[in-house]
Amino acid sequence: MSIHFEKFGSGPALIVIHGLFGTLDNLKTVGKSLSDHFEVFLIDAPAHGKSSTPTPLDLQSMADMVITFIKQQHLSKVSLLGHSLGGKIAMEVALKEPTLITKLIVADIAPVKYTRRHDAIINGLQSVTVDTNNRRDADSKLKGYIQEPGVRGFLLKSFLPNASSPWAFDLDALAKNYDNLIDGNTNVTSPVDTLFIIGGESNYVTLEHKTAILSRFPNTRSKVIHGTGHWLHAEKPAAFEKICREFLVQS
Repeated sequence: MSIHFEKFGSGPALIVIHGLFGTLDNLKTVGKSLSDHFEVFLIDAPAHGKSSTPTPLDLQSMADMVITFIKQQHLSKVSLLGHSLGGKIAMEVALKEPTLITKLIVADIAPVKYTRRHDAIINGLQSVTVDTNNRRDADSKLKGYIQEPGVRGFLLKSFLPNASSPWAFDLDALAKNYDNLIDGNTNVTSPVDTLFIIGGESNYVTLEHKTAILSRFPNTRSKVIHGTGHWLHAEKPAAFEKICREFLVQS
C-alpha cells in the first residue's frame, strides 16, 4: 500500500487531502499558497490518483494509510487539512492517532453518517467506458446523469482518455464500498485543536451535526464562508486560504 504525493515549501508539516472522485491537483492552489510557511504534502487519497486501494476500503483503512505515510516520511507531528471525504479521512486520523496531529482543518463535512447523494454521479462515471477517447464524448455521457456543468467539469479533470481505465480513481472500489465512505467517524474523543470551515450555502454541515462534532472534537471552532457551497475552497479561494493560514499559525 502506498500513497502518491507532491511536496512544496518548508516549515511545519501540513498534509492536504482532497475529496471523493478527486486527485491531489484539486487543492494544489491552496497547498502552494500555504507552502510559504509550511512543508505541504499534497496526497492522492487512498483509491484515488496514483495511491493504492486498501482492502477493506473504509474510513479506518484509509486513515491507516495516511498514518503509515506520516511515519514513512519521518514526521513527528503534522497538521491536516481535508475537504469532504478528505476531511472524513483527516478526522479519522486525528481520532486514531491524536498525538501525531498538531492541528486539524475540516472543510465542509461532519463526522456523521450521510445518506447516499452520489448515485447519479456514480452511474454517470460508470457510463464512460474505456473506448470513450475524448473529453467531449465523456462529457456527453455524463450529461445524461449529471445536469450541473460545474460538477461534470470537476469530474472530467480526472478523465483519462486512451488509458486502461477512463478515470484517475478506482471507480469499481469506490462504487462498491460507497456506504463505507459516507459512514460516521469513530465515536471517540480527540483533543486535537480543530477548525471546521463551512460553506454558507452548503447542506453538508448543519446545526444538527453540532453534538456529533463536539463529542469527538471538543477543542473545536468553526468559520462560515458566506456565498459558497460545498466547493468553498474553489469558490472563494482567497477567503479559504486566509482562514486556514490564520488558524495554522496560531500558537
